[in-house]
Amino acid sequence: MECIIRPAQSADCDHLMGMIRTHPKICLSSHSVGAPPPRISLVPGVSDCLFPQEIAEYHNLLDEVKINSQVLSADGFGGDPFYQCLVAELAPEQEGKQGHLIGYALFFFGYSVNTGRIVYLENLYVVSESRGQGIGKKLMSEVAKLALARGCVEMKFTVAEWNIRALAWYRQLGAQDKTEAGGWHCVELGGEALQRLAGDRR
Repeated sequence: MECIIRPAQSADCDHLMGMIRTHPKICLSSHSVGAPPPRISLVPGVSDCLFPQEIAEYHNLLDEVKINSQVLSADGFGGDPFYQCLVAELAPEQEGKQGHLIGYALFFFGYSVNTGRIVYLENLYVVSESRGQGIGKKLMSEVAKLALARGCVEMKFTVAEWNIRALAWYRQLGAQDKTEAGGWHCVELGGEALQRLAGDRR
Protein backbone atom coordinates (compact mmCIF):
# COMPACT_ATOMS: atom_id res chain seq x y z
CA MET A 1 0.00 0.00 0.00
CA GLU A 2 1.43 3.32 -1.08
CA CYS A 3 1.13 6.09 1.47
CA ILE A 4 2.54 9.54 2.11
CA ILE A 5 3.86 10.68 5.50
CA ARG A 6 3.33 14.41 5.92
CA PRO A 7 2.88 17.01 8.68
CA ALA A 8 -0.69 17.26 9.90
CA GLN A 9 -2.66 20.39 9.08
CA SER A 10 -5.43 22.12 10.96
CA ALA A 11 -7.89 20.80 8.38
CA ASP A 12 -6.98 17.25 9.45
CA CYS A 13 -8.18 17.71 13.03
CA ASP A 14 -11.69 16.36 12.52
CA HIS A 15 -10.27 13.16 11.03
CA LEU A 16 -7.55 12.95 13.69
CA MET A 17 -10.16 13.38 16.41
CA GLY A 18 -12.17 10.56 14.91
CA MET A 19 -9.15 8.25 15.14
CA ILE A 20 -8.40 9.39 18.69
CA ARG A 21 -11.98 8.74 19.82
CA THR A 22 -12.00 5.23 18.37
CA HIS A 23 -8.51 4.51 19.69
CA PRO A 24 -7.88 6.68 22.80
CA LYS A 25 -4.24 6.28 23.86
CA ILE A 26 -4.03 2.51 23.63
CA CYS A 27 -1.14 1.75 21.32
CA LEU A 28 1.34 3.76 23.36
CA SER A 29 -0.17 3.80 26.80
CA SER A 30 0.10 2.68 30.39
CA HIS A 31 -3.53 3.63 31.11
CA SER A 32 -5.10 0.29 30.21
CA VAL A 33 -5.81 -2.04 33.12
CA GLY A 34 -6.26 -5.78 33.15
CA ALA A 35 -5.70 -8.51 30.62
CA PRO A 36 -6.66 -7.89 26.99
CA PRO A 37 -9.49 -9.74 25.32
CA PRO A 38 -8.60 -12.67 23.04
CA ARG A 39 -6.88 -11.85 19.74
CA ILE A 40 -6.17 -8.26 20.71
CA SER A 41 -3.09 -6.82 19.08
CA LEU A 42 -2.13 -3.21 18.60
CA VAL A 43 1.34 -3.65 17.19
CA PRO A 44 2.05 -1.94 13.89
CA GLY A 45 2.74 -4.85 11.60
CA VAL A 46 0.30 -7.27 13.25
CA SER A 47 -3.15 -7.31 11.66
CA ASP A 48 -4.91 -9.89 13.89
CA CYS A 49 -6.85 -7.48 16.08
CA LEU A 50 -10.24 -6.28 17.19
CA PHE A 51 -11.76 -3.17 15.69
CA PRO A 52 -10.63 0.05 17.44
CA GLN A 53 -14.16 0.82 18.67
CA GLU A 54 -14.34 -2.61 20.33
CA ILE A 55 -10.98 -2.04 21.98
CA ALA A 56 -11.95 1.41 23.26
CA GLU A 57 -15.24 0.15 24.65
CA TYR A 58 -13.53 -2.84 26.31
CA HIS A 59 -11.12 -0.59 28.17
CA ASN A 60 -13.75 2.08 28.96
CA LEU A 61 -11.39 4.73 27.61
CA LEU A 62 -13.82 6.81 25.57
CA ASP A 63 -14.73 8.85 28.66
CA GLU A 64 -11.05 9.73 29.11
CA VAL A 65 -11.06 11.76 25.88
CA LYS A 66 -11.85 15.30 27.07
CA ILE A 67 -10.78 17.25 23.99
CA ASN A 68 -12.47 17.88 20.63
CA SER A 69 -11.25 18.83 17.18
CA GLN A 70 -11.39 22.55 18.01
CA VAL A 71 -9.09 22.07 21.02
CA LEU A 72 -6.83 19.81 18.97
CA SER A 73 -6.55 22.49 16.28
CA ALA A 74 -5.92 25.34 18.73
CA ASP A 75 -3.31 23.39 20.69
CA GLY A 76 -1.43 22.15 17.64
CA PHE A 77 -1.76 24.91 15.10
CA GLY A 78 -1.97 28.14 17.10
CA GLY A 79 0.75 30.64 17.84
CA ASP A 80 2.33 28.47 20.55
CA PRO A 81 1.74 24.82 19.53
CA PHE A 82 1.87 22.24 22.29
CA TYR A 83 2.45 19.29 19.98
CA GLN A 84 3.38 18.23 16.47
CA CYS A 85 1.77 15.51 14.41
CA LEU A 86 2.57 13.47 11.32
CA VAL A 87 -0.13 11.69 9.37
CA ALA A 88 -0.05 8.73 7.02
CA GLU A 89 -2.20 9.40 3.99
CA LEU A 90 -3.12 7.07 1.17
CA ALA A 91 -1.74 8.30 -2.14
CA PRO A 92 -4.61 9.75 -4.21
CA GLU A 93 -5.80 7.30 -6.83
CA GLN A 94 -6.16 10.14 -9.29
CA GLU A 95 -5.28 13.81 -9.53
CA GLY A 96 -7.56 16.08 -7.60
CA LYS A 97 -8.78 13.34 -5.27
CA GLN A 98 -7.96 13.96 -1.62
CA GLY A 99 -5.98 11.18 0.06
CA HIS A 100 -7.41 9.26 3.01
CA LEU A 101 -5.72 9.38 6.43
CA ILE A 102 -4.83 5.93 7.75
CA GLY A 103 -2.64 6.74 10.77
CA TYR A 104 -0.82 9.36 12.79
CA ALA A 105 2.03 9.96 15.20
CA LEU A 106 1.51 12.76 17.75
CA PHE A 107 4.60 13.98 19.59
CA PHE A 108 6.24 16.91 21.35
CA PHE A 109 9.72 17.97 22.35
CA GLY A 110 10.99 18.02 25.90
CA TYR A 111 14.13 18.04 27.99
CA SER A 112 15.93 15.56 30.22
CA VAL A 113 18.34 16.69 32.93
CA ASN A 114 20.32 13.53 32.20
CA THR A 115 20.59 13.59 28.43
CA GLY A 116 19.31 16.94 27.17
CA ARG A 117 16.85 17.27 24.30
CA ILE A 118 14.27 14.51 23.88
CA VAL A 119 11.12 13.82 21.90
CA TYR A 120 8.06 12.27 23.55
CA LEU A 121 5.82 10.15 21.33
CA GLU A 122 2.37 10.62 22.84
CA ASN A 123 0.45 8.36 20.49
CA LEU A 124 0.99 6.19 17.43
CA TYR A 125 -1.95 4.73 15.55
CA VAL A 126 -2.60 2.93 12.26
CA VAL A 127 -6.14 1.95 11.23
CA SER A 128 -6.75 -1.78 11.51
CA GLU A 129 -7.17 -2.43 7.79
CA SER A 130 -3.79 -0.82 7.02
CA ARG A 131 -1.67 -2.64 9.61
CA GLY A 132 0.97 -5.16 8.68
CA GLN A 133 2.43 -2.97 5.96
CA GLY A 134 5.14 -1.05 7.80
CA ILE A 135 3.17 2.20 8.16
CA GLY A 136 3.68 2.43 11.93
CA LYS A 137 7.43 2.06 11.45
CA LYS A 138 7.40 4.72 8.72
CA LEU A 139 5.66 7.15 11.07
CA MET A 140 8.12 6.44 13.90
CA SER A 141 11.06 6.76 11.50
CA GLU A 142 9.92 10.21 10.38
CA VAL A 143 9.50 11.31 14.00
CA ALA A 144 13.06 10.06 14.66
CA LYS A 145 14.38 12.09 11.72
CA LEU A 146 12.72 15.25 13.00
CA ALA A 147 14.02 14.57 16.51
CA LEU A 148 17.60 14.14 15.33
CA ALA A 149 17.34 17.31 13.24
CA ARG A 150 16.37 19.16 16.46
CA GLY A 151 19.31 17.71 18.36
CA CYS A 152 17.31 15.17 20.37
CA VAL A 153 19.08 12.11 21.73
CA GLU A 154 16.10 10.06 22.95
CA MET A 155 12.54 9.17 22.04
CA LYS A 156 10.33 8.36 25.02
CA PHE A 157 6.88 6.74 25.11
CA THR A 158 4.73 4.47 27.25
CA VAL A 159 3.20 1.11 26.37
CA ALA A 160 0.38 -0.80 28.06
CA GLU A 161 1.84 -3.52 30.29
CA TRP A 162 -0.35 -6.23 28.78
CA ASN A 163 0.68 -5.38 25.22
CA ILE A 164 3.51 -7.90 25.11
CA ARG A 165 3.66 -8.00 21.34
CA ALA A 166 4.06 -4.24 21.17
CA LEU A 167 6.84 -4.33 23.76
CA ALA A 168 8.62 -7.01 21.73
CA TRP A 169 8.22 -4.98 18.54
CA TYR A 170 9.66 -1.84 20.13
CA ARG A 171 12.57 -3.84 21.53
CA GLN A 172 13.28 -5.02 17.99
CA LEU A 173 13.62 -1.37 17.04
CA GLY A 174 16.19 -0.94 19.83
CA ALA A 175 13.92 0.48 22.55
CA GLN A 176 14.64 -0.32 26.20
CA ASP A 177 11.95 -0.96 28.79
CA LYS A 178 12.94 1.50 31.53
CA THR A 179 10.30 0.08 33.91
CA GLU A 180 12.20 -3.21 33.93
CA ALA A 181 15.69 -1.73 33.67
CA GLY A 182 15.37 1.21 36.06
CA GLY A 183 12.22 0.66 38.08
CA TRP A 184 10.60 3.91 36.92
CA HIS A 185 6.86 4.56 37.36
CA CYS A 186 4.64 6.67 35.12
CA VAL A 187 2.97 9.20 37.45
CA GLU A 188 0.22 11.69 36.67
CA LEU A 189 -1.10 14.64 38.67
CA GLY A 190 -4.23 16.12 37.18
CA GLY A 191 -7.70 17.51 37.72
CA GLU A 192 -8.49 18.65 41.26
CA ALA A 193 -5.12 17.45 42.54
CA LEU A 194 -3.33 19.74 40.10
CA GLN A 195 -5.56 22.67 41.06
CA ARG A 196 -4.95 22.06 44.76
CA LEU A 197 -1.22 21.96 44.20
CA ALA A 198 -1.41 25.27 42.36
CA GLY A 199 -3.45 26.79 45.21
CA ASP A 200 -6.60 27.08 43.10
CA ARG A 201 -9.50 26.62 45.53
CA ARG A 202 -12.26 26.60 42.88
